[in-house]
Amino acid sequence: MPKKLSPEKLLENSDFVRAQIEPGSVNADERRVAILISTETPVRRYDYWSGQYYEEVLLHGDENVDLTRAATAKLRWMHGSGKYGELPIGKLENVTLANRQLRAEAVFSQANPDADMFWRMVEEGTLTEISVGGSKMDNRVTERDGSIALVEVTRWAFHEASLVDIGADPSAGIGRSENQTKGEIVNEKLEALQRQLEELKNQGADQSAIERKNQEIQVAMTALADENKELKRVAGIRELIAAKPGVMGDDDVKRFLDDKAKTADDLARAMLDKATESQTNVPFQRGEDTPNVYVIGQQNHSDMMRAIGDSLIMRAGLNVTDAHKDVDQFRGASMLEIARMVTGYSGYDKNELIKRAMSTSDFPTLLGNVANRVLSVAYEEEAGTFDMWTIAEDVADFKTRTEASRDRLGGRLRKLTEGGEKKNKETSESAESWRIYSYGESLKINREMLINDDLGAFNNIILDFGAMAKRTANGLVYDLLQSKGEYAGYKMADNKAIFDAAHANYTSTGTALSTDSLTVARTLMRRQKDKSGTALSIAPKFLIVAPEQETLALQLITSETQLGQANAGVKNPFRNAVDVIVESELAATAWYMAAVRRTLKVGYLQGTNRRPIVAEKSRDLSGVEYECVFDFGVFAEDFRGLYKNNGQ
Repeated sequence: MPKKLSPEKLLENSDFVRAQIEPGSVNADERRVAILISTETPVRRYDYWSGQYYEEVLLHGDENVDLTRAATAKLRWMHGSGKYGELPIGKLENVTLANRQLRAEAVFSQANPDADMFWRMVEEGTLTEISVGGSKMDNRVTERDGSIALVEVTRWAFHEASLVDIGADPSAGIGRSENQTKGEIVNEKLEALQRQLEELKNQGADQSAIERKNQEIQVAMTALADENKELKRVAGIRELIAAKPGVMGDDDVKRFLDDKAKTADDLARAMLDKATESQTNVPFQRGEDTPNVYVIGQQNHSDMMRAIGDSLIMRAGLNVTDAHKDVDQFRGASMLEIARMVTGYSGYDKNELIKRAMSTSDFPTLLGNVANRVLSVAYEEEAGTFDMWTIAEDVADFKTRTEASRDRLGGRLRKLTEGGEKKNKETSESAESWRIYSYGESLKINREMLINDDLGAFNNIILDFGAMAKRTANGLVYDLLQSKGEYAGYKMADNKAIFDAAHANYTSTGTALSTDSLTVARTLMRRQKDKSGTALSIAPKFLIVAPEQETLALQLITSETQLGQANAGVKNPFRNAVDVIVESELAATAWYMAAVRRTLKVGYLQGTNRRPIVAEKSRDLSGVEYECVFDFGVFAEDFRGLYKNNGQ
């Protein structure tokens, strides 16, 4: 028996192709076009789970459609899939539900260069299909005698609309072409396969035969999609060649047509590169007669780039040691002037200049290098105390690491006698596991920032990133010390907290800072033993307190005489014995002591110089997006060099 349609499984599909761009509605000046997003027209669909066709109807009453997200709805290509899916290609305005239809106006983006290609294809009528993106929340399935089932979607939410290259119904669309006719041939094969499937079911064929036929249907549908996709690709390339004849040679055109991985967008970028190459550039010169004149070219190009980079660093308000001798020649240059020097573009079209700057690596790399230098300084200058008492190491990757240091060799060495037996020391297998993680944010320098010469905003964001990275590392270390945040409930390898009575490093009742309480803390730390029971005699080196206890801590550690004594001549036993660290991340009352040994360990990814880095994340012809990444981790390696008092 065939499976019945499952209402729950039918709700899982969130993309439903329905209607098309309305003919005669193209506004070329505003790059705006009216679209009929969806209607109540039945659409035949196929359910792989049950192996049945059905007709689906989206109901379009006010009670059926949730338009909560309509005000921010975007226009995308194929619902954000493929290489054009990273950014929307436009937005939707005037989304209206009336007369059992959902309509809107699509406004194509001026900033996203990919939108240019799609707009041209809409103008010429190549793209006409629209697909709704949303979520189905409720439906009603009606089995019909002598016909396929009817599925009415009674409640659904609208999220977005997408241009698509293949519609749900081959008979729908505007200006059907030979390309779509080729798709119909495949559809005839699909219908034949479906009839064969129905015959198998009626004949009571076994499940394996039915599954094989379902697989044949799936292969045929994939072939239809692939064939139409290829036809659209070729059509897009031919249209672009026709629009800009003579830019590319016949061999180049053939190469793009033959390579199925090449798209019209790839061709558009190649055309831009071709046009850029045709610009005549005079070699970069700095002569004795014209010491301040720079003409772009390859000779001494790196020399010029360094001078520009140093000038941008100075514009950020930072000092540059050993600055390039020609740095002053660029300090007054705007971002567009720098882009012109880097690219060698001699025209006056700002948009073209920005496109050229972003189509090569020199300009984005220049900004990235500046960002990294600014970021390093900002990180170094931001306050933080964790690195004063923790151990740091470079880590090769993000894999979980196992540290056996807590159970290193302990006790005393054995006495060796001549000819005596030498025994190997054994260590426990218990260990700590940890890893580093990536923390970060993204920022983009776009055409508006370049035109407005807004390097200050870019640098300010980088400076903020540097400060945030230091605060992140500092905060994570002290979160671990206090067992809070993501380290709440943190356990060491022995399944105990860092500070625990069993570890003999914790005064839970809490006592105020004083000579007596410091004596207790120091004694506990000196009495710590290794796994074999051998005394370690660890001496505390750091007293770590919150700002509320800073004054008292400094008095206790720097006073020549002991505080609170009637006899002023009693020497202070803790004078300059430890270093006071004041940390604002700590709660007001608790205080800590730490030794100069492995206690908390922090890790940084190798190659980052233990700093956050700025890396280029993505680039298009309107700007470049950078990502500030800080690879950092922390774990508790050994409790024996740590002490906590809850304080008062």
